[in-house]
Amino acid sequence: MTRIIDKILSRRSQKAYKTISEGEDSNNSMDVSDGSNNQFSFKPNYYYSFEFFPPKTEAGLDNLMTRIDRMTRRLEPLFVDVTWGSAGSTSARTLAVASFAQRYCGVDVLCHLTTTGMTRQQLLQALEQAKSCGIRNILALRGDPPKGKRSWKPGDVSGGDCDRASDLVKLIKEEYGDWFGIAVAGHPEGHPSSNNLEEELEHLQEKVNAGAEFIITQFFYDVQLFLQFVRRCRAKGITCPILPGIMPIQSYSSFVRMTRYCGISVPPHVMEQLEPVKEDDEAVKEIGCKIAADMCQEILTASIETDEYGIDGLHFYTLNLERSVTRILLRMGAIDLIQPTQVAADIDDASALQQLTQGVNQAGNNKASPTAANNNHDTIRSSAGRPLPWRPSAMDQRSKEEVRPINWANRPKSYVRRTEDWDEFPNGRWGDATSPAFGELSDLAHFYSFSLGSDDERRAMLGHNPTSEQDVYDVFAKYVEGKLPHIPWCENPLQPESFLIQPQLAKLNRAGFLTINSQPAVDGVESTNPTFGWGGEGGYVYQKAYCECFCSPDNMQRLVQMVRANKAMNLYAIRSNGSSEMVQEGVEVGGVTALTWGVFPNREILQPTIFDPSTFQVWAEEAFSLWTTMWLNLYDFDTESFSLIETIRDTYYLVAIIDNNFLAKNNDGEAGALFSAMFRVGEEIST
Repeated sequence: MTRIIDKILSRRSQKAYKTISEGEDSNNSMDVSDGSNNQFSFKPNYYYSFEFFPPKTEAGLDNLMTRIDRMTRRLEPLFVDVTWGSAGSTSARTLAVASFAQRYCGVDVLCHLTTTGMTRQQLLQALEQAKSCGIRNILALRGDPPKGKRSWKPGDVSGGDCDRASDLVKLIKEEYGDWFGIAVAGHPEGHPSSNNLEEELEHLQEKVNAGAEFIITQFFYDVQLFLQFVRRCRAKGITCPILPGIMPIQSYSSFVRMTRYCGISVPPHVMEQLEPVKEDDEAVKEIGCKIAADMCQEILTASIETDEYGIDGLHFYTLNLERSVTRILLRMGAIDLIQPTQVAADIDDASALQQLTQGVNQAGNNKASPTAANNNHDTIRSSAGRPLPWRPSAMDQRSKEEVRPINWANRPKSYVRRTEDWDEFPNGRWGDATSPAFGELSDLAHFYSFSLGSDDERRAMLGHNPTSEQDVYDVFAKYVEGKLPHIPWCENPLQPESFLIQPQLAKLNRAGFLTINSQPAVDGVESTNPTFGWGGEGGYVYQKAYCECFCSPDNMQRLVQMVRANKAMNLYAIRSNGSSEMVQEGVEVGGVTALTWGVFPNREILQPTIFDPSTFQVWAEEAFSLWTTMWLNLYDFDTESFSLIETIRDTYYLVAIIDNNFLAKNNDGEAGALFSAMFRVGEEIST
């Protein structure tokens, strides 16, 4: 929970570019020349943000939250902002979206607040609600014209207690001091309520003088008009950050309608590109993405060539859509496509790479086209480095949280919900698993057991009429193969680090070992590694191999024998509702085990992911309950399908296995000792 201006200024303390020395790889970066032998890459130091608006229906709201979660996880925006309806008409939904994004997606939020039709008391109430939700950033706006007016006219005021946005900025500063970071709008082509651009700049300066700390502009398509606007701002003494507003073109008709309604200039070269394909929506979107990417590059290039502009960030008006923004960022090199060949190279294992190229359908060169991303959502990853292997919450009360149990790796929102009432995370720890503060499993705890859609959609995904265990095994295997986007235990598609063993994992699932969580061993890769890295530059990261799966009692015994034959391993297994004591096998069982750790300059060793047998029992209760809430309930009581899922729930074990030998290269095969041994067990069953 951070003031966005503080994050922007922290980035501004560094150069907005870095020099790429001769011979250094500059792939997938946006390069320009300054006339010397140097090249520049924006990739590490420019930032971007996304705007969303709250939908009118509950179903739309749920879908938007899922999309925000996916976009913030994959694209790593610096912040997101959420719009506010006229006279507070969407205030409840605005705060719901903003709170969700900050608490569960770990991204800072800029919340709109408009003055139109709002009394001072209503504005203060909205600010107090925002503060109670942990929101520390406000975009202060006058808003849409009052009811009865189609557009603003020169001299118009809001009709509320604050006539203009500058009055709202003053109110926020008077009542809350520096608690809120404040942004305001800028209009590169002027505003209808101003007689001319000079008058509009006077109003903008009033907002900044009142306490506004950065500016987000109205969308535009003429870059030169925007740059001229920035120059005039700087000449007037407005030195704060200015973020250009970029609106991707979604269709020709909406583009024409929006530009005419808002009085936005359209350069001839833009229309020349759109006119020939205006009847083809897909072609319009593709060209629109190219136009937007070119605009961004032109703006950032101008800021490199002169210090006059100081533009090091971009703001995208997403219209709650994902694909166009993703395409634009791919074109700019701001995000990468992490593919199986790259993952193998990331752990520097030539034999594994050879094995993978034989077993996986290759997508080709890593510089994939933007269109390719549409069919491969799970492989997109931001170029920004991760502070931790898991995405931290942006809430103040979790600011010291540095450790989480691995069990909720694929259901992080459930973990945050079950621990959100904790008042502290001592020494960065996740707390005491035996504490009554660890949220009870209840319907409330599953408030976001992410939706698999309607019952019909879930049947299409999980099976209309499964009659055999093999039918269930195939569902898990299809998830691993990327044919299903998620299953009840995994909110997101398979992570890139599992691509290395994807074909073998699928075979393992079809053999009856239903994997829901796994990670390979990593032995000291650089902390900037695109697949495994986290924690910033200059460090090295490590992790032990881990696998968690459901399996039958017979298969559980096979895994026990496997662990007994591998002295570096530990196994923990438990049945539904604790119907038997937890099985423990291996060396020194029972203690807390660090599964991921990192070594960094001038810092203590960090251990952000652990396994704790006590916490495993808490997780097992939730994991087994999902068989009922997300799968069993799809079928009638007296059907064969109902009996099948019920039997699996009541008889199978949930098994967790740790390989304490974290050396990525060993004598047991390319996949590491744990997975090589499990694959052999699976092959024995299959044959």
